[in-house]
Amino acid sequence: MKNENIEICQKCGGYCCKKSGCDYVPEDFSEISLNYLLSKLEEGYISIVSAQDFKRLPSGQIVNTPFLYLRARNKNRPIVDLLSMRTTCASLTENGCNFTYEERPTGGKNLTPVDNGNCYPKEHPIELVKRWEKYQKILSRAVKRITGKSVEEQLRLDVEQLFLDVLLQNTEGVTRRELLDIHSMIPVLSSAYPKEFSDAKKRYSENNLTRKLK
Repeated sequence: MKNENIEICQKCGGYCCKKSGCDYVPEDFSEISLNYLLSKLEEGYISIVSAQDFKRLPSGQIVNTPFLYLRARNKNRPIVDLLSMRTTCASLTENGCNFTYEERPTGGKNLTPVDNGNCYPKEHPIELVKRWEKYQKILSRAVKRITGKSVEEQLRLDVEQLFLDVLLQNTEGVTRRELLDIHSMIPVLSSAYPKEFSDAKKRYSENNLTRKLK
């Protein structure tokens, strides 16, 4: 039975889709192997993303362990998109989702449309993401194959760019709800990545200086 109500989604213009693409689960794919996933990623409508798991060590240091999974690719975002401000799903069109109901990620089919934007998931989204736990090595290898960098190296680049985007207010296509989520994460993120935060501030200052000199 389809968990879908096109009329309700048309009323709000697909707000959930405008906040971000929805999450895939392993069962959405015919197999989970490196070559198969790389071929699906090359099609351009899926990204490797990560959830951040922050922990405070006895020393007081905050560390982060990224958890990899797949999500429908967002507009103006790369195939490997470990951390960024989420934007509108690239598969959203004026007529709704570009995919049929059967083709959509489970994360999209998991959401029950309700009037007034009070949509709710049948299964908690975190539980869907957890299904990728045994595929972390394959996804890590895919990140390395695509970027030439380890997950840690690529994430640090993404973290620094996120800091810079926040400072420069590069928020085109980012919903207010997403901005609130990002701003609430900045304090712990800057504690976990102090060098990246410092480097982003330097780049921000250099950017402002360049603008003044022009």
